[in-house]
Amino acid sequence: MHQKKNEVVLLIQITYIQIDNFGPYTEKMGSNREHKIQILLAEIFIFLQKKFNLYGCLVFNGSRDNMIVISNKMSIEDHQLIIEEVEKEFPITISMGIGAGETPLDAQIEASQVLNSQGSAQSSRKKILAYNGHKFPIRDKVTVAHIDINYYTKIATDVNPFYSNYINLNKGYLTLMESFEKIGALCFFNGGDNFICVCPSTMDPSEVEQIIKLFELKHKPWKLKAGIGVGENILEAISKSNICLKVIRKGNNKEKIAVIN
Repeated sequence: MHQKKNEVVLLIQITYIQIDNFGPYTEKMGSNREHKIQILLAEIFIFLQKKFNLYGCLVFNGSRDNMIVISNKMSIEDHQLIIEEVEKEFPITISMGIGAGETPLDAQIEASQVLNSQGSAQSSRKKILAYNGHKFPIRDKVTVAHIDINYYTKIATDVNPFYSNYINLNKGYLTLMESFEKIGALCFFNGGDNFICVCPSTMDPSEVEQIIKLFELKHKPWKLKAGIGVGENILEAISKSNICLKVIRKGNNKEKIAVIN
């Protein structure tokens, strides 16, 4: 990750959400439970997404009972309110850990550590809101790289069986996750052929260019483009990155990257 001399490094705030004691809870749902579990998890995710969106934040699903939120500008009190609202709405409770760092990777490590220090996810521990000595909320800007596969519908969706595409997408997703992790970023599959990568403020566009180059060598014939946006919160950053992708498409995907700060 490139950092220029005297460059101001912005912090990012990340919230880690766990559904409390979820495994033991599902055991009480009977043997014919898997569809009920999927419905419950979907409803919890939609509820949390709507609540966090009100604060300009975004929830990524993770392993469904574990979620990551880019939560810049959300206070401790805001988090506590959502924890209480979930208990009123659902038969489960949630706990949260809030972390901050110079990179999204560092912030989510801290968020995980502060919550894990309060006890196992499968225990009597519930409705925990854990954090270190940072002064929350972190009010710095957020940087996002929105990655898109060129002509994916034409070269994959309309041509190959669904499951073949599904396997290949997951292989590509793993490559992007591992590559962005190396520069301190977090990458999430966002449906279709889209990936949202939450990046350090010090990231240079050339680092994304290098990641794209390595991806294209490994996953031929797929070609990528990236819109990079910087916003007051993650929703604004993604909006700017979407504008960048639109600009690239208008140019018939000749450019690999466009940036709006």
